[in-house]
Amino acid sequence: MQEYGAQNQVSTIKKFADAYLSEFVYGGIDGIVTTFAVVAAAAGAGFDSGVILIMGFANLIADGISMGVSAYLSEKSAVDQYYKQRRAVVRLLEDEIARAKKIVQKNLRKYGFKGKDLDAATETIAESKAATDFIMKEEHALAEEPQKAISIGLVTFVSFMSVGLFPLVAYLADYLFATQMENLFFISSTLAAAAFAGVGYLKSRVAHAPAVESVVETLLLGVIAAGAAYGVGAWLETVFAM
Repeated sequence: MQEYGAQNQVSTIKKFADAYLSEFVYGGIDGIVTTFAVVAAAAGAGFDSGVILIMGFANLIADGISMGVSAYLSEKSAVDQYYKQRRAVVRLLEDEIARAKKIVQKNLRKYGFKGKDLDAATETIAESKAATDFIMKEEHALAEEPQKAISIGLVTFVSFMSVGLFPLVAYLADYLFATQMENLFFISSTLAAAAFAGVGYLKSRVAHAPAVESVVETLLLGVIAAGAAYGVGAWLETVFAM
């Protein structure tokens, strides 16, 4: 019994991961790029750990909330559109069955149905419970019910915050425990690279792309963003120091 319960729990977790992996990757990439760019710019400008933490956490929290809300509103719009269209299809099947059958018939022709077979399949589908799903998928390209908007928003927010935290860990440890560590930016960059690589691997699972290619692509994105931010920070520091 316990074994069955454990298997069921693993299955539930896997389904959740499969459903929301793309949102986690989306939020994670934005989180690590945003925070690491802030850290790089502040490090380039020569700011101390306290200032870097203030800037880093302020951007992390504000942008994380913004990302989560944006993802929620976007998905809510998709959900609303889905159910609006579904209600229209249900009314069509109830009030205009002849027109609905023509739509079903038109889409069945794409699959090679002809003559009596086409007529029989049209009648079978149009009069079945599957008619709504068939028309939604074939006529309106709405094959699946969208995910819950609140879940999308929360996953995006959590991934943004958790992955975006990596570049700040070294500075946070130095500030809390007075470690006096040297090369904090190098340590932060190493942690950020690990986060970029991890998100890149997950991205390969979402896009069904080669893992090495996705990891390298994501790391390159991080290098470009951090390099540009560090350069701008260093340049501004020299400008305002004059």
